[in-house]
Amino acid sequence: MRAVRLRTEYLDRPLGLGIARPRLFWNCEGGLTQTAYRIHATRDGATVWDSGKVASSRMAHIAYEGAELTSRDRVEWSVTLWDETDAPGEPASTWFELGLLDAADWTATWIAGDAKLKKHARLPIDCFRTGFRTRGPVARARLYATACGVYDAHLNGQRVGEFRLAPGSTDYRTRLHYQTYDVTDLLATEEQGSNRLEFRLADGWYRGSVGAYGPTNVFGRQTKLLAQLEITYADGRREVVNSDGSFAWSNDGPLRFADLQDGEIIDANLAPTYGGRARVAKPELVPTASDNVEPREQEVFTPTLVTTPSGARVLDFRQNIAGFVGFTVTAERGQRLKLRLGEILDDAGEFTQANFQLDKPVGEFGRASELLLLSKKQHLIRGELQSTPKQEIDFTCADGVNRYQTEFAVFGFRYALIETDVAFEASDFRAIAVYSDMEQTGEFACSNPAVNRFLENTRWSMKGNFLDVPTDCPTRERLGWTGDAQVFFDTAASLMDVASFTRKWLRDLADNQAKSGKVSAVVPYNGVAMMYDATGGSVGWADAAVLVPYRFWKRYGDAQLIRDFYPMMRAYGNFMIEHTGHKDRTAARANPYNRYVYEKGLQLGEWLEPAEFLDPVTAGSQPSRPEEATAYLHYTMTHLAEIAAALGEASDAALFTEYADGAKQAYAHLFLAEGTIDTDRQAKLVRPLALGLADGEVRQRLEARLVQAVESRGYTIGTGFLSTPFVLPVLTEAGRADVAYRMLENTQAPSWLAEVEAGATTVWEDWEGRESHNHYSPGSVCQWLFDTVAGIRVAGERRFTIAPMPGGTLTHASATYASISGEVRSSWALTEGDLRVTVTVPSNTTAEIVLPDGERHEVGAGTFEFSQPRLTPSTSPARR
Repeated sequence: MRAVRLRTEYLDRPLGLGIARPRLFWNCEGGLTQTAYRIHATRDGATVWDSGKVASSRMAHIAYEGAELTSRDRVEWSVTLWDETDAPGEPASTWFELGLLDAADWTATWIAGDAKLKKHARLPIDCFRTGFRTRGPVARARLYATACGVYDAHLNGQRVGEFRLAPGSTDYRTRLHYQTYDVTDLLATEEQGSNRLEFRLADGWYRGSVGAYGPTNVFGRQTKLLAQLEITYADGRREVVNSDGSFAWSNDGPLRFADLQDGEIIDANLAPTYGGRARVAKPELVPTASDNVEPREQEVFTPTLVTTPSGARVLDFRQNIAGFVGFTVTAERGQRLKLRLGEILDDAGEFTQANFQLDKPVGEFGRASELLLLSKKQHLIRGELQSTPKQEIDFTCADGVNRYQTEFAVFGFRYALIETDVAFEASDFRAIAVYSDMEQTGEFACSNPAVNRFLENTRWSMKGNFLDVPTDCPTRERLGWTGDAQVFFDTAASLMDVASFTRKWLRDLADNQAKSGKVSAVVPYNGVAMMYDATGGSVGWADAAVLVPYRFWKRYGDAQLIRDFYPMMRAYGNFMIEHTGHKDRTAARANPYNRYVYEKGLQLGEWLEPAEFLDPVTAGSQPSRPEEATAYLHYTMTHLAEIAAALGEASDAALFTEYADGAKQAYAHLFLAEGTIDTDRQAKLVRPLALGLADGEVRQRLEARLVQAVESRGYTIGTGFLSTPFVLPVLTEAGRADVAYRMLENTQAPSWLAEVEAGATTVWEDWEGRESHNHYSPGSVCQWLFDTVAGIRVAGERRFTIAPMPGGTLTHASATYASISGEVRSSWALTEGDLRVTVTVPSNTTAEIVLPDGERHEVGAGTFEFSQPRLTPSTSPARR
């Protein structure tokens, strides 16, 4: 038996780790059961930890217990495994390297451009340069860098690292991440001469336009850079090149404008002169490591050229993405090439950005204008308005070959409207997807190509919105809406390894939490607090503070994570408890369960149901939503009580259990007094079933009424944001997987596959397709493909339940999931009257296999095949 897929704190060979006593992980290959392990770790060739032979089957979350580690330490570690026969295998090895752990490790100085900052003015990017010589053979060199803004670095003309849009997105008021780069191989030798280190600094999230209305200067008006290059020579000498006031500076290079949302303006005839000097800037926060995967360039697409009915030329990259655009063209000096990027063509076949653009003032604006924008009274704003985001490139050519690729902007697009007098071919252009470098963990395929396409659409929407932060869309808002992350977590974790990514975002969430326990609806902070803070307490959104850590714990078995974030979870639970009770005093006096009713604050409700079910909203008001809010009080308190009990917080567990039980009673009093809910509004039926608010005959009546509601709408989808993840599981649990399958495979709008039929390559925000066309949240239904169609569920540490449930028109289906314990596989196929099921369980794990007829098998590692008569829908068992 041998260890494979070795990881340190969920990361593969992390450089610049910020955890001094990290946890180690691996999977097993060969053999059935790991009976023991031995970890051996060295630093500079000397042993710092030898665990000895440890009798254990554990292979995750094993804490480093060796000598104390300090900043910059590089640790090589290996693990040897013993199998069920007590035979040792060959050791497997990997490494991790710590970053700068202490504030005193930073000796560099913050620097900024020497430009005059003016209100309403947007400046070209800053260019910095310094030179130095190496003095002997170099053993290693590390560049530590960060910025208030976004930056890149070049050493001797070579791009440093693969991180894009560094340092990433955080609330720059409370947290700033730095990057660590291995630049050893980029240094010039002593014989080759001097080294040239260059940085470019753009506005990014710090100073650029962000969010729905594109406010600027959210975190400050002056961008700044911090960089520290440490060189260690073969003879042990150490030299440091620090950013300081000696750095040469200018802002007269080719990038005349760079904004994350609006795009870039480039003049290829210019080059930075570095005629000035950097200005020493005010120190900022001490940077910390993100301990997360990097946003990187990923897939590349080449377009076809489309001529629209009006004669416009449009590039179709055939996949909606978030990323960069690039081209190589031959032109004459002064010729211009302008690109505008968008997701769709309109009904007339013309390029449009209307589905994601809003209006905002041309200049900077304050809270008064912000209020008018939020209330859709932008016509009352004095001065000129402009569309946001612009998503455009304006390139002035040099004579000869011109090469361009976006560097400091990122766009959501499938199409590019091109306006130019430069001769070109479609093959001159490319689109580059950019997202956090998460390992793909889940694959699913079945006999219905449209279902397969929808799964890939969901994965692409995830890729388009997982760039350092789980955003809602890559166009209009680009914000870390808490509700989106909450409803999608399990699907995200099935599709890709989101462990380190989610941990980073949970730190952002904890940073954002107010003293009251409330969190913003958007994390990290990106301005427009008037809207995002007001909606932050809404159930389904704020509950991310509990539900995401809970699901992370269940998915990855990480007890340390819930321990670390328990203060955040408890504070939010207490916030909910402090805000219980009816708003109306008369209703409060009349309700014996008033103490457990939840409705106060601004509640967003189900959100984005099909148009016929949307609640009417009058200007300046929001309807009260005690149904949704009380349901989530029960649901969140139930999860919080389980977490508290697991952590030994007995008094907290008792309090949260009281409110979970009380909210269930309050919900029944208010909404289930008639023993059911008589409505065709699917969300109102799904919610009490999914959130555990109905039992016995009441539950059965709700299940029957839901089936009736689904059938009466021709099996089209009728849920919104909060209930869409639950609708198919609830139907399956009711013993009506046949209805769930008909909903899944329905191609009539509104439905998931109607989008596929319409040519979608990502998931739409709304069922009608009027808004963003890249919104992963409705794709949360794909979790049902993994855990029900293929039947793969994580059931505990090194444990799975495999319970496939064939149905619909499908004749076969298969899924693989690279879990934290190894890759598990499940497939089934219908032959003539028979069902064949094949399951592969990874080494050092166990599984319970539950066949569709209820037959159960307890197995260890290996591949298992079963055959049984095909069940009809009427004989399919309910899944409870």
